Amino acid sequence: MRPHDDRLSGYPSWIRNVITETEPAKVRVRDHLALGKMANGTISAVEHRNLLIGFWSLIEKFPHFMALNLLKTSYGYNRGINSARAWLAKNLRIEQRHADWFVAWAEAVGVDRAVLFDTHPRAEMTALTDWCWQVCHTGSLPTAMAATNYAIEGVTGEWCPKILESKEYRRLIRDGQVESGLRWLRAHAAYDDEHPWEAMDIICAIVGPNPVETQVREVEHAIRKTYDLHRLAFDAALESFPQAAA
Repeated sequence: MRPHDDRLSGYPSWIRNVITETEPAKVRVRDHLALGKMANGTISAVEHRNLLIGFWSLIEKFPHFMALNLLKTSYGYNRGINSARAWLAKNLRIEQRHADWFVAWAEAVGVDRAVLFDTHPRAEMTALTDWCWQVCHTGSLPTAMAATNYAIEGVTGEWCPKILESKEYRRLIRDGQVESGLRWLRAHAAYDDEHPWEAMDIICAIVGPNPVETQVREVEHAIRKTYDLHRLAFDAALESFPQAAA
């Protein structure tokens, strides 16, 4: 059976092929050693800190990416563009709450917000943020949404549940902060069935059932690059990086 075969059956063949072709790259993110160590409670304090600090730039900038995409929309006769406009505007507010919850997660495992805000991670950990900024600034709306709202949020929705449900991981959270510390994970654990597929519906509505080959390859490249840079960020989190403040 192909990945997400039950969800994909109603989609055009071009996007079914893209998702199938990029599945191995996604799996390398979803099944990364760093996430496994979080789920079984064996991640070190340094690695844990690296993960949260390293991904903060992506979390903090995610509303900006959506705002850049919103600027590409104008209400009119295109059903896909209209849907994108409404969806992006609604979810901008939600992403701000997610940033608050991510800070609470970091604090719940001992990463002070001043450290979270002021530490400079290695380039390997910020390359994903830089790529998302580039594609949302210069790429087409469906390509940018594929890279961010589908690829990032989709794979996040697949790895969050195993950490959220882990008793071993909960032991790493400070007493009295379990609820606030797990709120970001809990919100994203539902995304496998919601957010990325809503984004995919919009992408397909904009592109249509028979896009030109260059447009298909552009979407596939964007999804694959997001996965590859996501994996590299997890790789870097398992290594040391300087703790220099701004």
